[in-house]
Amino acid sequence: MRSTHLFRPVVGLLWIIALAIQQAAAAIPPAAPGGAPAAERQLSLPSTAWQGDFDAMLARHELRVLVPYSRTLYFNDRGREGGLTVELVRDFERYVNATYADRLGSRPLTVYVIPTTRDRLLPNLNAGLGDIAAGSLTVTSERLKVVDFAAPRNLTPVRELVVTGPKSPALATLDDMAGKTVHVRRSSSYYESLIALNARLKARGKLPMKVVLLPDALEDEDALEMLNVGLLQILIVDDYKAHLWAAILPNVRVHDDLTVRTGGEIGWAIRKNSPQLKAVLTDFYRNYVIRLDVVESRLQQYMRRFTQIHDSSEADGLKRFALTLAIFRKYGKQYDFDPLMLAAQGYQESRLDQRMRSRMGAIGIMQILPATGKQLNVGDIKVADANIHAGAKYMDQLMTQHFPDAHFSADDRTLFAFASYNAGPSNIARMRTEAARRGLDPDKWFNNVEIVVAEKIGMETTIYVRNIYKYYVSYRLMAEAESERAGVEREVR
Repeated sequence: MRSTHLFRPVVGLLWIIALAIQQAAAAIPPAAPGGAPAAERQLSLPSTAWQGDFDAMLARHELRVLVPYSRTLYFNDRGREGGLTVELVRDFERYVNATYADRLGSRPLTVYVIPTTRDRLLPNLNAGLGDIAAGSLTVTSERLKVVDFAAPRNLTPVRELVVTGPKSPALATLDDMAGKTVHVRRSSSYYESLIALNARLKARGKLPMKVVLLPDALEDEDALEMLNVGLLQILIVDDYKAHLWAAILPNVRVHDDLTVRTGGEIGWAIRKNSPQLKAVLTDFYRNYVIRLDVVESRLQQYMRRFTQIHDSSEADGLKRFALTLAIFRKYGKQYDFDPLMLAAQGYQESRLDQRMRSRMGAIGIMQILPATGKQLNVGDIKVADANIHAGAKYMDQLMTQHFPDAHFSADDRTLFAFASYNAGPSNIARMRTEAARRGLDPDKWFNNVEIVVAEKIGMETTIYVRNIYKYYVSYRLMAEAESERAGVEREVR
């Protein structure tokens, strides 16, 4: 059973990038061999390992690009590709087909874009599951040990900058970072930069920074949005991306004078011993990207205004969080859901405000329709306890009735429940089947079923789930910080 009240959008996940990209609609669809309908980009992902250089790719009429699923770099909204990286990939596809038309004959080369989690970009490249890894990757000494890069050396070198928000400490020099908390993804080059900065701080007798890891599922734009509303305090971000989003997120401050890495190059990773592909990519950058100033013009397309996520740690929200956490814990335990995840969903739905009423008649913290509440038989949903009970019970029913044979992890079970809560379990079940057909993991949400849902149903549901996940990260970080403070207080006593 699907309840139709359940999406109260908080469109802060930069989803309007989908509307900002006008050129994505003009991307030339690849032709299929033998004149069949051009549907290659929606067929099963090429999963057979293969390795070769550019001449062999031309002979195969196929080239595979691994990209991270990101609302900045790559997304697919109801069949329309978008993002900075995918637009450049499609430019490259057209460039190759025009430049090597004589060698290709009547069959153009098709570039397959394969969404891949960040931690698998380089391993899958070297395993032959892709030919290029294009994830806005900074060239580092560690990465050069395992792959080569076709980096645009003629473009302005990238700097990794300190970025702060409305609740950040004052920072005048890098030494002021001593003892401060910085959040970062382990898979990013920023992490390497912070470890190096900590070593320099220690050498000068300074306290090290507290480096707190963010989930790899959060992209830079997600973290910047959290910073913008005060959920995080300090980030490290590539200068171009930091300035891009600072123009949109009003509370983000980019510290151009606080650089943790200089002279960085961002390029496309390729397997070692691929001189032909490297030469082609270098030619593409020099004769197309640089000459036509493609990167700068594309960046300008993304300067759009949008509504940010609300600060789930604001005073009123924290009060409601404290008052309702015991209820979330009770029903989280009963139905095997992380109580902080349930609380995050409640915040997405209603700001944890039991007084909330929607225009469609949905009631309370979990925005339950009266008919749904009656069917669930949990009591008066006008009361917070019963309302939260109804939300947790409904999600449990979605999972047990519609996904009895799934092998979800505890986290993914909750994420699929959120998606089903929003889009309907039958729709999500179909998307799992489609994900499996494409070689994606039907039991994993982020960067797997999420991709198919965005393409087939639309980004509304993926935004809904990601927003909840960001609120969850906020609550989790607050809980961990509180636990750490309590531990210190106990030691002092």
